[in-house]
Amino acid sequence: QVKLNDFSQRDTLGIRSRSPRWAVAYKFPPRQATTVLEDVEWSVGRTGAVTPIAHLEPVQLSGVTVRRASLHNEDEIERLGLMIGDTVVVERAGDVIPDIVKVLAEKRTGGEKEIKLPSKCPVCGSQVVRPEGEVVARCTNLSCPAQVKGRLEHFVSRNCMDIEGLGERNVELLVEKGFVKDPADIYHLSERRGELEKLEGFGKKSIDNLLGAIEGSKKRPLWRCINALGIRHVGEHVSRVLAGHFGSIESLIAASRGELEAIDEVGPVVAESIRSFLDNENNVDLIKRLSNAGVEFAPEERD
Repeated sequence: QVKLNDFSQRDTLGIRSRSPRWAVAYKFPPRQATTVLEDVEWSVGRTGAVTPIAHLEPVQLSGVTVRRASLHNEDEIERLGLMIGDTVVVERAGDVIPDIVKVLAEKRTGGEKEIKLPSKCPVCGSQVVRPEGEVVARCTNLSCPAQVKGRLEHFVSRNCMDIEGLGERNVELLVEKGFVKDPADIYHLSERRGELEKLEGFGKKSIDNLLGAIEGSKKRPLWRCINALGIRHVGEHVSRVLAGHFGSIESLIAASRGELEAIDEVGPVVAESIRSFLDNENNVDLIKRLSNAGVEFAPEERD
């Protein structure tokens, strides 16, 4: 690892959300293996992003069996020249995430099939569009079950509201049963205790623990609440920056695009995304309903 020794220079360069700008890590080249692309599944995330997932013939790589790999987006498929049935080279990026890095076109038999972006959402059947200038195609239906589930999973996750007991399985069940349609509904689950007790896996003790965790989450610091809202381009680090700068959710809602752009580490794209989110009446209404349900958006001291 290479680091700057001068601490003043470190302060000048600052840090990104996951790593400092004043240090670089050098790693050994990742190990690679050869396998076959058997199929492509299209997954829908919380922002509506439709992402291709490669299904691979199982292969051993760095001590694990690799069966799936993200293909990222349509442009990556075109860049690789990838087709279903291709023999491919895979590696684990950072020795963790499986990634297809090369197609062995010389091994083609003629039976390979073209990979096409679906025109309809594979979950809800709504139109899939690729906005001009973006590499990711998106489902246009905000009520798509996959998006609802994804937004809720993000909201309750560890770096957001951190609600223990609302893992992927329970979120999926609550959405399926119609108990929860958006994050504000989580804070009304105590009113449906009798109905919860009838669900598989929801015993008296687990419900007590869940409702206690939900109650405790009302006091989460402002940066966690901002992060939990799921604003595009706003992750943990930017949420901390916004919370430190504005100090309250009301001040953030009232901020102009110019005020946002003036903040270090909030450029034009992020500022536009924040304002677009807060200019949507449904999103502001959600914040109000969360506040009315007892979420404090605990104010922080301003920078």
